Amino acid sequence: MDGTITVVDEVAPSFQMPPFPRDQALAALKAARDAAIARGIEVDGLHVQTDDLSQSRLTAAALAARLDPGATVRWKLATGDFVDLTAPQIIALALAVRAHVQACFDREADLAAQIRAAADPAAVALTF
Repeated sequence: MDGTITVVDEVAPSFQMPPFPRDQALAALKAARDAAIARGIEVDGLHVQTDDLSQSRLTAAALAARLDPGATVRWKLATGDFVDLTAPQIIALALAVRAHVQACFDREADLAAQIRAAADPAAVALTF
């Protein structure tokens, strides 16, 4: 060797590091949050769906209720039953669903902080 360095321009083989336990715990946390959001809630004895599609439909119904305070809708509950809802009831359901969703995100934030601080992220219980 004469002290010179030869650079060979080659493409390195593709390699992806396996996810770290922390990454796996955070991914599991997101899945748990999504499941908690979608499990539904009960509002004044009505079992309401809270999945993304139901949230979108309820948001549209709440907007219509705000624009027309005399509006009523026939709403399908998680039980499969239909109920007639007044504009104030529609808005109350939408607010309750929004509070449920926000509570799930708040819980996720708390658990994510615990996961990031934990020596063993997999040991953090993902309870909602």
